[in-house]
Amino acid sequence: MSLVVYSVRSRILFSLVGLVLPLFGYAQEIANKQIDEVKVTGFATEHFMAGLKVQKIDSATLARFQFQTLADFLQFQSPIAFKSYGSGQLTSISFRGTSAMHTAVLWNGLNINSPMAGQTDFSTVPVLGFDEMSIQYGSAASCVGTDAVGGSILLSSVPKWKQKGTNFTIGGQYASFDNYNGQAGLRFVKISKSGLQFSGKTLLYGSQFNNHFNATERTDNTGRTYPIEPSETAQKGFIQDLYLKKKNGNTLSLNIWLTDNKLAIQPDVIAFREITQSKAYRVLSAYQFGNTNVKAGFIKDILDYGTGDFLNPSHSETDRYIARAEHEFSIKKKDSFQQTSLRIGGEFVHYVAKVDGYGGGSITESRQDVFALLRQQFTQKLTASLNLRQAFSTRYVAPFTPSFGLEYAVISNEKTQIKLTGNIAKSYRLPTLNERYWKVLGNINIQPESGLNKEVGANWKQVVSANLNASLGVNVYHNLIDNWTYWNPDKGYRVENLQQVLSQGFEITGSIKYLKDRILGGVLATYAYTDASQQKVYDVYAVDIIGKQLIYVPLHTLTGTAYVGKGDWSLNVQGLYNSERFITFDHSGRPFPSYFIVNSTVSGKIHFGKIQSNLIFQVNNLTDTVYPSVRKNAMPGRSFSLGLVFSGNVFNH
Repeated sequence: MSLVVYSVRSRILFSLVGLVLPLFGYAQEIANKQIDEVKVTGFATEHFMAGLKVQKIDSATLARFQFQTLADFLQFQSPIAFKSYGSGQLTSISFRGTSAMHTAVLWNGLNINSPMAGQTDFSTVPVLGFDEMSIQYGSAASCVGTDAVGGSILLSSVPKWKQKGTNFTIGGQYASFDNYNGQAGLRFVKISKSGLQFSGKTLLYGSQFNNHFNATERTDNTGRTYPIEPSETAQKGFIQDLYLKKKNGNTLSLNIWLTDNKLAIQPDVIAFREITQSKAYRVLSAYQFGNTNVKAGFIKDILDYGTGDFLNPSHSETDRYIARAEHEFSIKKKDSFQQTSLRIGGEFVHYVAKVDGYGGGSITESRQDVFALLRQQFTQKLTASLNLRQAFSTRYVAPFTPSFGLEYAVISNEKTQIKLTGNIAKSYRLPTLNERYWKVLGNINIQPESGLNKEVGANWKQVVSANLNASLGVNVYHNLIDNWTYWNPDKGYRVENLQQVLSQGFEITGSIKYLKDRILGGVLATYAYTDASQQKVYDVYAVDIIGKQLIYVPLHTLTGTAYVGKGDWSLNVQGLYNSERFITFDHSGRPFPSYFIVNSTVSGKIHFGKIQSNLIFQVNNLTDTVYPSVRKNAMPGRSFSLGLVFSGNVFNH
């Protein structure tokens, strides 16, 4: 059997090499014509995502909502559904109808999803910890790797080389229900006489959600009553980014992110108390010399779960040792729009897991990826990408995942831009450690999931006047996923590759922006139709759920933001609508009703000499809407928060 697997893997690898070599030949053919080499100054993966929808979040928006978690932030910035167990509790993502395990979360290029559960708790990730953020829609496994089936969240740390001296920030927030947030940090740039540049960021953050609600239950407008489960959450973290850049552009970097999160449900009743404490230690070192980038990383995830007095919790920890290398060829033909970018590379990850639920002892597993990413700009209007990736494992054969994308600018002038996009991509999700090794319920023979995503889009941008811009975008997608893993209740919840799921739908995004002198205003709205259902019968009981909307996935989602500002002050109003969500697979149970919530934020800057203060006043759930998220547990009602952040320049070099 091992020889067969080796043979199959070898053929796949040789096929990949065979596909990559002609790309080298093509690059060399262009090089033989008169070209100039283009210096690569960054390794952003988005560059190779032609035809895919990528939403970049600007730094001003990140600063305005810096006290929020990613869960609270993203649900108003995009049509992504989130499933939360309550205030400060586990919050998972559902991207285009897929599960929480089908969204890749990348921190400086590394996938940080838990190797045990295969997902990220978005209630534990702070917005303030990152300099740049992008939301990538649809399958991008060829660029990102495993888990990027429904989409990806890309978090990046970026040095600010143009900053002068050392800047500090310190601030805090008080919110309703006796909840608190705090932060303190430094960011600096030092330039030596020899031209050596040194940049860094140090950040400490923490929060305490006591959740002292005034009631034990809430009733919605249909007369349905939901309990409010008491809970307390304490979170703290440390981020350290360091960059050393030589005069020739070669850069050495070190990124550290440490987190400690503790959640207690029913904290005052020992008999019903549940405590979950999760810690993560993430360290990444990278060196970019010329067009080559090498990385070495280490991630330790620790999870302790216990009830009652928490004296003997269940203990789990996993270590990941990561090595990654990539090189980019970037060439441009003289006096032409033709430009070729080719990136080749590989990644190796070794897992060591010590988990009580695996039956004792250590579990080890190694995974590797090789990839080739090609972006070709043929003319000023036409751009294409062809990306190839093959994952390997010591335990199973992963699917080959190519993708092809096109972007064509129908109209491109100073006032009007109309672009058509299209992308077809294979995707995959490697099994989690829990799916493979959990005693009794795990399945050592579980196979990777495989998907095929197709989507087309049209984007229009219009300069209406010197002060007014407008845009409209439409994306339609069809994502079919095979071997979807399922903890089958008919077999005692043993995990199996049983389901085939189809997620299809469309998204419409529109915006209007006005800017004149120091007055800024605008509206941004997104509507999403998400039809996600199981397609195949795997046993006699599955007949009743074929073609029915998956649980907790709203068919209709609408988000909107309106903002107006003058000078240093702005008012921001956000709205979120989710249609009803089913809570049983066969739709026999009463669904959660639709709901609409509104948040508002007033933010401004006050100057005290060289020190600047940012004031952020926020009202969440203005209409005091009663709604549940996952289980029959009401989310918080109307709440207020007041944050104040001081910043200034300590010393100019």
